[in-house]
Amino acid sequence: MARRNQYNYGNTAEQYHEYRLRMEEPVERMDPTVRKNQEKARHMNLPYVLFLSIAFIAVAMSAIMMIRAQENLKESVNNVSRLENQYVTLKADNDATYDRIVNSVDAAEVKRIATEELGMHYAAEGQIVVYTGDMDDYVRQYADIR
Repeated sequence: MARRNQYNYGNTAEQYHEYRLRMEEPVERMDPTVRKNQEKARHMNLPYVLFLSIAFIAVAMSAIMMIRAQENLKESVNNVSRLENQYVTLKADNDATYDRIVNSVDAAEVKRIATEELGMHYAAEGQIVVYTGDMDDYVRQYADIR
């Protein structure tokens, strides 16, 4: 009978050594309650799945609503900015037109046309009538004042 060699060389020896170490490790025994809780945690029942689904849908809907609100806010800010720019442009145009009109009116020319062409003249002292009345009353005029 041939005698087996007690020595192993190469990667076979390493595998045998690892196998012996695994065999010698003590096996830890779990408490039955812990094992039961772990088994329960691994399985998802219908109410738990429904709860998670509803929670996911609620979070997704709130995220979508928040994104839409941000888009609406950004659109409103852009609209306000556009209207402010339009206001500034219109105000500048209005001011420029007012200045052009005021500068185009020559007071001396108006006086010349009024006196020479239209025959107007300054009022004499007897023609000026001063009326003083209560400030809380109003006046009805039924005829021209001469």
